[in-house]
Order: sequence, then C-alpha cells, then structure tokens
Amino acid sequence: MRTLAFLLFLLLAGCAAMDGAKQLTGADVVALAQQGKTAPEIIAELQRTNTVLILQASDFVRLHDAGVPDDVLNYMQVAQIDELRWRDRMYWGPYYRGYGFGYGYGPCYWPRPGMRAYRGGAWGC
Repeated sequence: MRTLAFLLFLLLAGCAAMDGAKQLTGADVVALAQQGKTAPEIIAELQRTNTVLILQASDFVRLHDAGVPDDVLNYMQVAQIDELRWRDRMYWGPYYRGYGFGYGYGPCYWPRPGMRAYRGGAWGC
C-alpha cells in the first residue's frame, strides 16, 4: 500500500512539474511586437512556448502590416516548413524505407514517435 501511495505521489509530482506554456497566437505575436519587444526576444518566446503557426501568405502580409519584424516572420516561416516536414516524415517514415526514411536508415536516427527532437536543418533532426 505504501508503494502504491509513493508511486501515485511520483506520478502527481511529475505532472505538476510539466511546463504548461500556452502556445502563442498571431495576435499574441502582434502584441509582443507592439509592446516594443525586439525580434530576438519574440523569437525566444516562440521557441520557449514551442509555437508553430500554420499561416498562409496573406497572414504573413497582415502580420507584417501590423508591425511584426521581418526576422520574426522569417523564423515563423522556417518553423512552419520544418513542422510540416516533420509531420510528413512521421506519417510516411514507417511505410517508405528508402534512403533517409524510416528509423535506422539515413543520417537521422530520431525523433522516434512521441519524442520531439530539434526541428531544423536539412534532415530536420
């Protein structure tokens, strides 16, 4: 019984320690820009919250017109492309075993399903 209580305590303590950072919206990015935050500060906040916004070209134009710096828009576009590549690789990876696809083939040995590694670079790993 003590073991069960201890395991339950560990489970609850682990859940309480998880970072529950809320992802930013486009309006949040505009608000940060209008508050006078610099481009590196906004990018750091996007990275801290692991925010990836899937935007269309017209959305990028609206963000630019609202005063979001070009460096932030460039980062958001690269993050969007990397996210879509990661999703595509996770979807097709187990089915296509060509060079660079699947686990153990090519230069990338992860991320494995459920693990989120560095997004970026030529292979996204």
